[in-house]
Amino acid sequence: MSEELKIEVSEGEAKIEASETPATETEKSELETLKEKLAQAEQERDSFKDQLYRKAADYENFRRQKEREAAAFLKFAEEGIIKKLLPTLDDLERVIKNADKFLADNPDAKIYVDGVKLVQQKLFKMLEERGVTRIESLGKKFDVDYHEALTQMPKSDVEPETIVDEFEAGYMLHDKVIRHAKVVVAKEVEN
Repeated sequence: MSEELKIEVSEGEAKIEASETPATETEKSELETLKEKLAQAEQERDSFKDQLYRKAADYENFRRQKEREAAAFLKFAEEGIIKKLLPTLDDLERVIKNADKFLADNPDAKIYVDGVKLVQQKLFKMLEERGVTRIESLGKKFDVDYHEALTQMPKSDVEPETIVDEFEAGYMLHDKVIRHAKVVVAKEVEN
């Protein structure tokens, strides 16, 4: 008698059922061969699924890395031009700081000084909109991450390592220092 085979495949599993009729040796060996081929095919399928999942994860990691790199590039893309604008901002600040001396001799020049103040305010506002902030230094403890010490000055009224003067303001772009503040640091008075 011959054996009737039923093969059912459902969601990754295959069943082979044989009917109750007695099988011959050839049919039995064919059945074993088919079972082996099915097992091999299932193994290949699992291997391909694993490879697919790994490639999908690799692609997702690559995509995220490129997004982070693009975001970082855009975040600091203006850094070069901003660094070049900082000396101009310093010059405007010096003009405003020394305006009283100039106005004492030329009181009619007040409108020009007011114009310089307006230009300085607009420039600083534009820089702030792009993530630039000034590093506050006076009265703070010296920190090499934000400050560059030009000299030390003996002071008895403040703690050592406290910033007592600022020659040039420091600036940050987002969370990155783009120019360290150039400062004078207090030291203990020697007796």
